[in-house]
Amino acid sequence: MNTPDYIRFPGNTRVKYDILYMLLESQGRVFSWDEIAGRTGITVEEAKRNIQSLLDEGFSVITASEAGCTVSEGQDSLSAPGIYSQLRTQVLGRQICYTLTTASTNDDARVLAESCPDGTLVICETQTKGKGRLGRQWESPRGGIFMSLILKPEIQPARIPPLALVAGYATARALERAGLNAVVKWPNDVLVQGRKLAGILCEISAQQGRIQYLIVGIGINANIPAALMPPGVRERSTSVLDQTGKITDRNLLIAGVLNEFEPCYLRFLESGLEDLIPEIEPKLAYVGSPVMIHNAALGSEEIQHGILQGLDSDGSLLLSSSAGEIKRFAAGDLSLRPK
Repeated sequence: MNTPDYIRFPGNTRVKYDILYMLLESQGRVFSWDEIAGRTGITVEEAKRNIQSLLDEGFSVITASEAGCTVSEGQDSLSAPGIYSQLRTQVLGRQICYTLTTASTNDDARVLAESCPDGTLVICETQTKGKGRLGRQWESPRGGIFMSLILKPEIQPARIPPLALVAGYATARALERAGLNAVVKWPNDVLVQGRKLAGILCEISAQQGRIQYLIVGIGINANIPAALMPPGVRERSTSVLDQTGKITDRNLLIAGVLNEFEPCYLRFLESGLEDLIPEIEPKLAYVGSPVMIHNAALGSEEIQHGILQGLDSDGSLLLSSSAGEIKRFAAGDLSLRPK
């Protein structure tokens, strides 16, 4: 499978992307052609050709005739240096692979995994074939966050399934710092005001009991109005924009997710999920409420009803039945019981 042409940062990025990052760092300022040429070591004509290449790729660069070019203030564009400058991590996001559009960052991450170090972040502006859990499509219009982490943990593959909960918890924490009351919906979603705002998809490659790589895909409805989402999605989804009424800095939010996720991930590797459960359970949606479990992942049409009690030490969901029996569910799709 071929992947798009990814920018790798930090590293030897193409001159046109160096120009783009320079414009994004000083939004609203017009850079003269002479200044662009001087700062990048190219000629004025080469500078103009690189700007045209960025325009052809869909970047919103404004050319001011012979004066030079700029990007408008408040430009909602992803920037690898913008993410990098906000990171407090030691491993996660220390290499960033960025492209404007692709089919799926999770698919691309699998192809890139062998040549990328542990913790590499793969991001894009739009996906054409974004994936959710159980084969569902993840709508991926511009303004969202579509990213995948390439991880290479030295643990047994059987320990990996609860990691989606950990990633969801870290994402909820980052959204909380952005002013939202976010909660984790077992096993891999993040809700705000009862509507889905983010989702997690973990995929693993292992051979002979050893993990080759792990892909943690995170999708966040950031600056996407729910009104522009497809009808079936719109009814149960929300976005940071809809919740706050303003455009959020996606670079800052991405860095925030990684900053929250890395310490949780390292604790998970060392001690498993059990050490994190006291922190995750208070952020778990529907605890103490009547719910129903439909185990579509297991090919069963059976629906189980009960009161959500919390999590077992391995991340399984605990449900109490009307008879007082506690049942464990290791996989499933959780939703409120219809009244």
